[in-house]
Amino acid sequence: MAKNMPKMDPATMPYAKFTGLIHKNLPEMGFPVTPAHVSMGFWGLMALWTAVGVMGSAFLTNFLGILYPAWQSYKCEKERKPASQWLAYWIIYSLFFLLEISPSLIAKIPCYYTIKLALLLWCMYPGVGNGADLVYSNAIRPALHMLDGVMGDNPKAKKGGAGSGMGDRKGSLNGDLSALGGNPPKMTKSSSRDSLSGKGKGPKL
Repeated sequence: MAKNMPKMDPATMPYAKFTGLIHKNLPEMGFPVTPAHVSMGFWGLMALWTAVGVMGSAFLTNFLGILYPAWQSYKCEKERKPASQWLAYWIIYSLFFLLEISPSLIAKIPCYYTIKLALLLWCMYPGVGNGADLVYSNAIRPALHMLDGVMGDNPKAKKGGAGSGMGDRKGSLNGDLSALGGNPPKMTKSSSRDSLSGKGKGPKL
């Protein structure tokens, strides 16, 4: 099973340019330091920061969870690339936002921001089997599909409703005309000219 797992390339990891910049500016340490070491060290420090509960954990998690995905969403829109991963990502992120409306509930979950950061990082990963696609397709999408009939619109009913409304108005108009004594008179070109010139026969007095 481990052979089938995608190999994580530090160059494609989220915030790879930032960790690459750190790697280029590192002083000599006496042992080789690769970009993968810097990337793992950076995310390990972020996990430790949020796990200990240092002030600013919520801001740091939200900042890292918004900046990179927002930029990638912009690039997909600019370059006309498929954005299904980022659409799924923002749905997942919105669920976290709804959960955080209740601070008392968040306080009862140990290492909440560490779990959130790890899940969002997995969802950001630009590879096969990323968290956004897996979590959305296997958990969130089936749940939303069950609510679709309640929260969403039925296009067939909407289309039928518009057509039936026009048909009802047309039927009521025909019914009113028939009740008055028949179909409405048809206007022809000759009759319209006669009526305008005064040649039409008027009522006998």
